[in-house]
Amino acid sequence: MRVAAAAAPALLAFALMSCEPKEPRNPHAPVCPPPPEPERQSIVVGTIGKLHMAESRYPVSKLGDVMATFRPDVVLLSVRVDPWRQGDLEDASFEMTYLATLARNRAIAVEPIDWFRELDLYAPPQPVDPPDEVEIAKREAEIFSRPKLYTFEQANGNELAEKVFLAATAERRHRNGNVVWSRRAAWMDHLATDAVIRHNRPKKVLAYVDVFDRPHVDLALRELGYDARDPVQIVASANEVMAPDLPPEVLSSYKTQLGRVRERIEKLKGPEKAFWQEREKSLEIVIDKRAQCCVPTTSLGLKP
Repeated sequence: MRVAAAAAPALLAFALMSCEPKEPRNPHAPVCPPPPEPERQSIVVGTIGKLHMAESRYPVSKLGDVMATFRPDVVLLSVRVDPWRQGDLEDASFEMTYLATLARNRAIAVEPIDWFRELDLYAPPQPVDPPDEVEIAKREAEIFSRPKLYTFEQANGNELAEKVFLAATAERRHRNGNVVWSRRAAWMDHLATDAVIRHNRPKKVLAYVDVFDRPHVDLALRELGYDARDPVQIVASANEVMAPDLPPEVLSSYKTQLGRVRERIEKLKGPEKAFWQEREKSLEIVIDKRAQCCVPTTSLGLKP
């Protein structure tokens, strides 16, 4: 008690001193410089594939706005390696052709980072274990079965990334994971990190991937020491935006791609044929609308 009583005046004095008004800042004092930019920066943009043709708040020009503002040294695209080398960009969703053209016109290095097999896309998921948790598993991973009809802000926001992460962990709990998706994700992460390392870890890396692949590709680049930037904030601060009109060379590429797709369909059957028939329908709409929104989602094969 005596110790507490003896300390009380000192504590009171300290409290009064801390409440005293501070001297005003000298207006002539030098302003502190902003913190230096991180040595290496990355942006991973989530795209919504053919649904860019249906979502007015996420036109493909938004993808170009990120590139124009961020000015990357390397662009990573969700295209498979062999088709990329052969110049067959119809293998990927239509926005990748647009982005590849923009990057080349700006003399930016481009690397393909996608991997999949057509047959795998139609493979049934692994059974739920135990079987009586089927409804729980379905509910917790529901986001993977919904149409990817997201705005630019939603597709590249933290809320959706969190939902994708939680759904992926639910898949691992209830189905021991999604084998096809996990293998593809591992290949994408490998191809992305390998490309960055081969380019001597450039200062700025920009990746465009499916919205559900955004979280794991973003994490892979962070593991290489990159500081992740927010694509939504980048576009909000943009001084340069892309013209909404489709460059003529891109439209010409789409028409050439459609011809190759039709030739391929004639030689295929089963799941592979179904995959390319979907590509054919998407390209027909993209060409007809010059990649401009909007068309009904039912035109893109979605159920009403």
